[in-house]
Amino acid sequence: MRAVDVLSHLIRGRRGAVLACACAVLVSACGGGTTGDTDEQPPAVRAELAGVVSPGFDLDAQIPEPGSSPITGRIVVSVKGSRGIIRTSDSFGAGPADEHRTSLAELDAPYMLRFSLVDGSFLVSVATEPGRANVTALTTLLVAQLLGTDPGSAFDSYSASATANIARITDARIAEAQTAVTAYLRNVLGVPVQSGSASFTQAVFVAQPGDLMYDTMVALNAKLATDGITLTDLSQAIAAQARLCLTESITISLGGSTSRFCTASKSGLPETVDPSVMAYVFTDPAGATLTLRLRGNDLLTERYVTAEGVAYDCSAAGCTGLVLGTPAGDLSRSATFTNARIGAAVLNGGLTLPAPGPAIPVLPCDNNRYALVYPDFSFAAECVDANDPFGIGGMFGADDGLPRISFSIGGALHVYLEGESVLSITALQPFTDPGTGQPVFFKCVGAECAGAVLGDPELNYDYGPELTLRSLTLAGVQLRALNTDGTPAAGVDPATLQGSFTTIQYIQPSPALNDCVGATDLVDGQLSFRADPVRICPDAVSGIKNAFVAPDGELTLNVVGSTPDGSGLPSPTLRVVVPAGGGPQVTLIEAQQYTCTSGCTGTTVGAPNGAGERLVTFSGAVLREIEPAGLPGIRTITLNGSFVAPPP
Repeated sequence: MRAVDVLSHLIRGRRGAVLACACAVLVSACGGGTTGDTDEQPPAVRAELAGVVSPGFDLDAQIPEPGSSPITGRIVVSVKGSRGIIRTSDSFGAGPADEHRTSLAELDAPYMLRFSLVDGSFLVSVATEPGRANVTALTTLLVAQLLGTDPGSAFDSYSASATANIARITDARIAEAQTAVTAYLRNVLGVPVQSGSASFTQAVFVAQPGDLMYDTMVALNAKLATDGITLTDLSQAIAAQARLCLTESITISLGGSTSRFCTASKSGLPETVDPSVMAYVFTDPAGATLTLRLRGNDLLTERYVTAEGVAYDCSAAGCTGLVLGTPAGDLSRSATFTNARIGAAVLNGGLTLPAPGPAIPVLPCDNNRYALVYPDFSFAAECVDANDPFGIGGMFGADDGLPRISFSIGGALHVYLEGESVLSITALQPFTDPGTGQPVFFKCVGAECAGAVLGDPELNYDYGPELTLRSLTLAGVQLRALNTDGTPAAGVDPATLQGSFTTIQYIQPSPALNDCVGATDLVDGQLSFRADPVRICPDAVSGIKNAFVAPDGELTLNVVGSTPDGSGLPSPTLRVVVPAGGGPQVTLIEAQQYTCTSGCTGTTVGAPNGAGERLVTFSGAVLREIEPAGLPGIRTITLNGSFVAPPP
């Protein structure tokens, strides 16, 4: 589907409960005066934001931000700075029922503001300094245009690491965004912007019929109801369009007029007739295309086709003003146009020729996104919702067999980090080998993950515990093809991974230790990645051991224990399964699983004694780690010791 079709679907095809969010955020610095006594100092001026909160209809009820304790009847707005602790407007003073007044103490500019509506959606706004900041439907659309991403998601991820969005929140860009939103409302939706050029974010207005700003929002609500879409739908459609030009664009001059060509998708594929020729095709939201054909470093032809189907061509030396950059590691390269001529069309600006692959749409997010291109040029690409209990807008990492941290990125990727290194990246969705019809997984380990770069760590205390924030950039990472048993998949090319994420690490305190003193059931485990052994024994309190027999005769023996050294195995379970007529299989279950199958060498399950108990003995039994997608990992644990299993 073309990007323009996706946008049209967002605007016209989606149905939902009508919600419109409100007009301009008003920021007003609160000052203090003197008493007339020249010996006294004036009271300190409170740095704050204040303004009207309105979706364009009556706010009979509000949903306060999590953790807040709002004064009855008060608007509760949350404010984030580029750095500092999130603030809410319920922390002091009363005021008009449809206004907020929010402290900026310990927050650095610029600021983002958010108000929760009863249906779970949000009004969002921005401010560059203390003063007035309205939070309305119009400011929400302005933020979508300004940042090119869903406004609510942009607020969630706003922090010191959101450098791209911080750079975009300037007075000049806010004014440009308002101009674009005004034109969109008037020309696309047919909504009259009765407030004219009055600032959505800073104008003083009242949320009552007859006020021009408020009446504009009322008209917007009516249009949304007629079209059967919500303010969130409209915000996302505007953000998707804006994202295209924020990411990459050039200007094209034709017949005395100039327009922007913003990339909605691009591809780089070898031509069927002559595979030595690469055809790079850029498409804009309206359907216009720009095609460059190259053989190595030699430009063969250029073609620009307008959305109306009018074509302009040049070839070889006739294509002037284009400079190609040196190919990067993933074979992408820059293309700079300086008064470049394609027939009567004149191009200025820069584009990036993509790595060889299919047409991947430009994603409506700066961060927490990936694009994975499989060997047959099929692909998976998306903006990923952050799994983030702290609301920072990043991927939360969990201890996963210390000292390793793991991140799950949607249902698509799994990443292991250790210290300053990327241990492995696994693509979780299998690819079918066209030659064998068997599933193939893609993974890189250690030095194979070239192009995966961890940013410098940033300590963060804004949310209570000590957190470590750092970026993870994936630039043309090659993931090799593996069979389900972890062996290389012969004849299958690697997959290529692009992406960028914010990672959040919180190191859990070490668990209470069990010294295993006096334990008769004791197993020593030697992990391959550390010198000290791990001692596994039943928990001193619960001492859980059990056994049961399945209908097919399969015997399962479990001992739930604990380790005495906080080694990343806080509450392991040793499970021994003896199939009817087969040898034992052993699994150590903890944050990550280790297992051996097919008659696990070094494991002996004795015959039952008179009480029905069995002695399970480990003598150099080696268990291998099982990683995401069921692939065998590189770590092992070697078990020695024994435990007595109870009767089933």
